Amino acid sequence: MEADSQEALRPFIEAEREFVQLQAAGDHDGAVRCLEAVLRAEQATVQQMPDTMLSTLFERLAIGYNTLGMKHLKDNNTEVSCKFFEKAEALTDPANLHMNPESRLVLRAVTYNNMGCFYKSFGKLHTALQYLKKAQRIEEQSRGRCQNPAGTHLNLCALLSQMGKHQEALQHADKALKKLEAAQKAQQPQSQPPEGSSLPPVAGSTNSESLICVAYFNMGAEYEHLKKPAEALWHYQRAHDSCLQELGEEHPLSQQISACVEQLQGRLWTRFFAGWEYLLGVGMG
Repeated sequence: MEADSQEALRPFIEAEREFVQLQAAGDHDGAVRCLEAVLRAEQATVQQMPDTMLSTLFERLAIGYNTLGMKHLKDNNTEVSCKFFEKAEALTDPANLHMNPESRLVLRAVTYNNMGCFYKSFGKLHTALQYLKKAQRIEEQSRGRCQNPAGTHLNLCALLSQMGKHQEALQHADKALKKLEAAQKAQQPQSQPPEGSSLPPVAGSTNSESLICVAYFNMGAEYEHLKKPAEALWHYQRAHDSCLQELGEEHPLSQQISACVEQLQGRLWTRFFAGWEYLLGVGMG
């Protein structure tokens, strides 16, 4: 009887192994197709499967859907991208009792975060905000189990800045920075800069340094919007220091931030000298 049970599960074990191999090779479409195919072909077995195994398959599928959603979004295939995000949203619905509750919530937050980036990408800012707020609520309730709450705050910062809500954007960047610095002290690496951040993702970086750089940079940008140049300059300089430490002076990101620092310093010096000349009476008739 046990041998029959193992034989029935063999297609799923093989499909999961193939999924992992295809994902590692970058063939995300193929990875998702192989899991979908076995779940369709073996529906009778699916109904009898232990929830632990079924949850693992669903978790892998939700990750695959999100990966493909972001891939097609970057390629401007918005219709295809939306379909994958909708699949991920359906799979992580609370009605799916076959998924481990904690894993489902983590993947639900990831899905909502990505959907926020999706709607932001073509200007549906209020819809994007709704999804990012949903992701934030899940992360706050998960007691640290979610993957990258700092990334959600940075996405919210970028979105709110685009909406002209710079004080609120600044608060989210500050929250992101505090989470990242706490994680760094605890030696718990965070992931790459999120899709909605003001700066591009840093290739090859897997720790919190690049996100700390983004958080400082975003705070600098928001202080500029709020007409606080001294605070902006301080945060740009911290962003630059963080970037230099991890990526070096020649990296494009370091150079981009250095340019922001120089431009703002130039404006501050221009303002200082204008005021100084006025006090000395230079140019007065």
